[in-house]
Amino acid sequence: MPCGYGVPRIDRVNSTNISRQMPDASDLDRLSAGRDRVVDLVRIVSLVVVIVGHSLMLTVVTDAGRISLGNTLAAVPVLQALTWVLQIMPLFFFAGAAAATYGWRSGTTPGQWLLGRAQRLLRPLVWYLAFAGSTVAILQLAGLDAAAGVTAGLSVQLLWFLGAYLLVLAVVPLLQQITTTRHLIVAVACCLAAIGTVDAVRLTVGPAWLGYLNFLIVWMLPAIFGVTYAKRLVTSRWAVVVAAIAFLADIVLVAVGPYELSMVTVPGQHLSNMSPPTLLLAGHAVTLGALVTALRGPLARLTMRPRLWWWVAMGNRGAMTLYLWHLPVLAAIIAGGIALGLERDPSSPTFVPTIIAETVVLVTLMIVVTAVLSPLENRRLPWWDATLERSASAGRDLAMLLCLVVVAASLLLLAHDGILIGWYWIAVAVAAAIGARSLAILRSPREFAPIS
Repeated sequence: MPCGYGVPRIDRVNSTNISRQMPDASDLDRLSAGRDRVVDLVRIVSLVVVIVGHSLMLTVVTDAGRISLGNTLAAVPVLQALTWVLQIMPLFFFAGAAAATYGWRSGTTPGQWLLGRAQRLLRPLVWYLAFAGSTVAILQLAGLDAAAGVTAGLSVQLLWFLGAYLLVLAVVPLLQQITTTRHLIVAVACCLAAIGTVDAVRLTVGPAWLGYLNFLIVWMLPAIFGVTYAKRLVTSRWAVVVAAIAFLADIVLVAVGPYELSMVTVPGQHLSNMSPPTLLLAGHAVTLGALVTALRGPLARLTMRPRLWWWVAMGNRGAMTLYLWHLPVLAAIIAGGIALGLERDPSSPTFVPTIIAETVVLVTLMIVVTAVLSPLENRRLPWWDATLERSASAGRDLAMLLCLVVVAASLLLLAHDGILIGWYWIAVAVAAAIGARSLAILRSPREFAPIS
């Protein structure tokens, strides 16, 4: 996700051609010289695939004032094989870790560094949660309890990623110790062994909650590949071999093991590969990380096209906006479709053309929504966005790190419980974020002044 290593700060460049107006393709191309554009390409393409996938998979059945959400993959099981292409969440962690590695400087303390990343990551969440909470309250006051309940859960469902991403970023400083191919092999082997052991225990003797021990480890795997990608520790030929081995291993796990075919959770599954994440998803993460590493050259050449790079760069400037707001926009589109008699019910004869048309509308509208709302993502907030020093004392730094881990855990629990049931997790996250920021070491007292 967009944190730290993003596109050039266009709004800060002193140029009469691009100051205070939308940069054109040549502007962005010139200002981006020397960047690893593949990281930005991977991030924005992954995000677009996630948005499209969410739209294609969501089914909605209305009956006597009740709203039931479902999944196309449950209604048409043969489509579950497509999740091996559409499930690309691991690439967000890959891109984030690669970006963090490019920006890492020796001597930086983990807590102070993580807060610097969290400043950009959490900034747009302030506006989004205010909107989501207000919407739920308005629906309740209007007596639309069914809609309020669905909105309360759906609007924060995707915040699990922000929690997971913060947790993975917390271990990225440790991953900087990976400096050789041998280190990579040992790290990946240890992670896979731990994940496999947890799966074996929880699926045989239990308890089932042991699976959540894999949460950090599975999402850390693509981050490991992101670090080694940035450090150029792996050749393309070696990466192809790793991707092939991981892919074949996943096929075997589905064929002979207890794992389901779908890489995302589908209603009615006896075992979800996502919640909690399994060894199969870990193998998928390895495959994707290795594939991007193998395709570094062709992808880099692709991003040298100025017009394509313009879309990639501008998309990355509003990536958090895209991620946070696409479900509310999709909900509005679906509501409008239902009002027009267009059903997302799998039993409806208009189901397929409806979801395809609404997906096209969603992608189109998100371009407009991002253009309108992304300034909120890029506008620094007073106090919260004060410029930080690179390091802090050991005790203060550890306290900052723990506060941010609490923020991450609170976001995970909020995503699980929804706003109505888990509203207090918002309060916990806010308190922990304020605590981390209050412990930070600033560069200058002037940073406390309002930032324009």
